[in-house]
Amino acid sequence: MKSPALIRTALLLALAVSLPANAKTVGRVFAMQQATVRIVVTGGPTIYIDPTDPTVPPADADFILLTHNHGDHQSIPILTRLRKPGTVFVSSPPGVPALMTNFPTATIQAVTPGMKFDLGGVEVETVPMYNRIKLNNHPRVLNYVGYVVNVGGVRVYQAGDTERIPEMRQFAADVVMLPLGQTFTMESVRDAVAAAFDLKARIAIPIHWGNAEGTDADADYFVGQLSGWMQAMKRTPAEGLALEVSETVAIAEHPASTTVAPGSPVTLRVQATGSGTLRYQWRRNGEAIPAATGAALTLASAAAADAADYEVLVADANGPVRSRPARLTVAAPQPGRLVNLSVRAPAQGGGAALIVGAVVAGGGRDVLVRGVGPTLAAFGVTGAIPDPRLEVFGVVAGRSTSLAVNNDWSVGGAPAAAALRNLFAAVGAFGLGFSAREAAVVVPMDGVHTVHVSDTAGRPGVALAELYDTQTGGGGRFTNLSVRGAAGTRENVLTVGFVINGNVPRRLLLRAVGPRLASGFGVSGALADPRLELYLNDEGRPGLFAANDNWGEGGVAALRAAFAAAGAFDLPDGASRDAAMVITVPAGAFTAQVTGSDGTTGETLVEIYELP
Repeated sequence: MKSPALIRTALLLALAVSLPANAKTVGRVFAMQQATVRIVVTGGPTIYIDPTDPTVPPADADFILLTHNHGDHQSIPILTRLRKPGTVFVSSPPGVPALMTNFPTATIQAVTPGMKFDLGGVEVETVPMYNRIKLNNHPRVLNYVGYVVNVGGVRVYQAGDTERIPEMRQFAADVVMLPLGQTFTMESVRDAVAAAFDLKARIAIPIHWGNAEGTDADADYFVGQLSGWMQAMKRTPAEGLALEVSETVAIAEHPASTTVAPGSPVTLRVQATGSGTLRYQWRRNGEAIPAATGAALTLASAAAADAADYEVLVADANGPVRSRPARLTVAAPQPGRLVNLSVRAPAQGGGAALIVGAVVAGGGRDVLVRGVGPTLAAFGVTGAIPDPRLEVFGVVAGRSTSLAVNNDWSVGGAPAAAALRNLFAAVGAFGLGFSAREAAVVVPMDGVHTVHVSDTAGRPGVALAELYDTQTGGGGRFTNLSVRGAAGTRENVLTVGFVINGNVPRRLLLRAVGPRLASGFGVSGALADPRLELYLNDEGRPGLFAANDNWGEGGVAALRAAFAAAGAFDLPDGASRDAAMVITVPAGAFTAQVTGSDGTTGETLVEIYELP
């Protein structure tokens, strides 16, 4: 059977032991001017996507796919040049009227996101194409599409004019062509780079540059940022990019990383298919393990010395394929827990602070609390409050009581500042300049607390509130984080960060509440349709981990049970547009972002709860 595409690239040659000799070319891809893509399928049709390049061969297209109807993607003169008897047009709905007017006898198929269909024996999938920030250009409601064309097992994606969108984590592609024009497409070239990782690409090619927008320097930056991780090229070769596959081993399930206690048994498994009898060879840190030649590797009693990265070579008559590595950790189980919490959101000014709620349960903890403004500029954030002030409140004798206030973190003098600076480093917090007008204080916490961050002069701007657990032992832990603030766009996106430690995954409930604030609590200006996205920081690259738009789509009964278990208020309307999800997360650094699904803004309550 055919494996997922093994493409002949430097990257794959580094990952595989060898590329089997019987690899065959299933097609060629040509990335041309602007967003023009030409796909020539071996023994099959010639497919164009968004052709506007005037150098295209005449009467060359069997199928023409159009992402949307803008002139730099749908050119009637070029379509006329490419058309021949029998050419079929496929377009998102806005492009259909012009096609019907100019080609009244042609076959025209309208498509929307989420469709799959066959074109001359080639499977094509439509995926969403829209902007979340530049809403006037490509709004989601118009049902523009991107295309994933399956060329003999190689998935080729042309993105159209999309921004980086959450759906990119839900469909993988081998060859991706992503737009660089920051005016009407991606918010930045960095977003295009991140999208290539979201898509798990093997080869990345920039489009939408060198014309009205997107520069040669942008394309160089895109290629340079990706070249260490995958093959990236500014243009395809003159003869086209050859897509090659091989009938060889396909690994359906790779060995999984796991953590076991010392003395416990553990089994690593692989599931694979291929031609004839399969042969296996397990490796530990790159070295072959004697007699480990089956589909499973079992250690009867794991010891500390067994902790390592394991992989397996699976071979058939055509050659071997290497599995992804699985890390075995041998240690006493440490349940994952929340250790660092942060919120970046606008402080409205005029005495209206950014207010963050946190709950510590199971015993007291010493918590480092920071309110950051000016230093955010070093991270590319504009419009931060110039002089943060923080105040921490807790419940004392049944009443909310101020426990600590700080304006400038270094005000206590050099020794106190040095101690705080050492603490910043110990908990993994970024440094603050000695003269920086930031706020920081250590506060004992047990129970319900709120942190208020505002500008000392009441000026509006973006603020960052942070809470760090400074202790490594003891039973106390953060069990809840909440913030109510304005969810906006760009720098004003409501952003919540948290870190999970330990070696046992942790179940969490995440919510972004907007409509319920209005209907149940009388909050005016609540966000009508919040969208919640969770990103995992993977070796410095944020990747979408989970997302939810409307909570009722995720299983109302199970979510309501989670609300009750966490002590969260109910969402009585299962059809409301509030967002909520229950997820199990590994150790790592996560970022949750809340935006309006259609670019709207408004008040939103964001909550993170630890679940049993």
